[in-house]
Amino acid sequence: MPLNLALLGAVWGSFIAALCSRWPNGESIGAGRSRCDQCGTNIAAYDLIPIVSFILLKGKCRACGKKIGALPLIFEVTAILVGTFPILFLPPIQAVGAAVFGWLLLPLVFLDWRHFWLPDRLLILLAIAGPLAGLLLNPSVTWFDRGVGMVAGFASLEAIRVVFKRWRGYEGMGAGDPKLFGALGIWVGWQALPMILLGASAIGLGLILVTHTTRTQSRNLLPLGSYLCGAAYLFATVA
Repeated sequence: MPLNLALLGAVWGSFIAALCSRWPNGESIGAGRSRCDQCGTNIAAYDLIPIVSFILLKGKCRACGKKIGALPLIFEVTAILVGTFPILFLPPIQAVGAAVFGWLLLPLVFLDWRHFWLPDRLLILLAIAGPLAGLLLNPSVTWFDRGVGMVAGFASLEAIRVVFKRWRGYEGMGAGDPKLFGALGIWVGWQALPMILLGASAIGLGLILVTHTTRTQSRNLLPLGSYLCGAAYLFATVA
C-alpha cells in the first residue's frame, strides 16, 4: 500500500502542478500539451515522468537547456508525503481516505496561499468526494453529522464574513472560505469543526510570528483557507 499511495501521489502532484500554474493565468488544464515556459517547446511524455524526469534532466528543458522551475517537483514530493503520512497513524482503509482528503486539499492550499483564490470547481469536487471517500476516512461519522457539518460550517463563517463587511465596509474574509468550511464539514462532521477552526487559527498565528507575512500583504490579508485545509488534514490524520 505505501508504494501504491506514493505512485498515485506523484502522478496527482504532477497534475496539480500543471493545474496551479495554468489556471491562475486563465489557461485550461486540458488545452494542449505541457510545454517549456522559456522556449515554448512541447514536452515529450518521457520527460514528464514524476520526479525521475526532473532528476535526469537536472531541472532543465531538453530543448533549450533553461531551468523549468522546481514547482512540479515540489508538488510531486509533497503529494507523496501527503498520501503516505496517514499510514503512520491510521488503519489501511482509513489511510486511503486520508490520502484522498489530503490530495484534494493540496491545490486549494496552494491557490489560496499564492492567489487568495478557492475555485468553486475544486470546492464542489471536495464536497462531492466527502460522502464517498469520507466514509473511508471516518465511517463512524453519520450522514446526519455530515449534513449538519456542511450547513454549520458554511453558515458560521458566512455570517462572520457578512457582519464584518457591513461593519468595516470591506471584505475581511473571502467568499470561498465559508464554502470550504462547509465542504470540510461533510468530510469530518460538525463535531470536528471547532477544533479545525482552532487549529487553523494556531497555524496562522504561528506563521505570522515566524514569517511576519502581514507586513507585506495588503490589508493584512491571510490565507485562511490554506490554514483550514492544513488543520483539517492534520485532524483527520492524527487526531
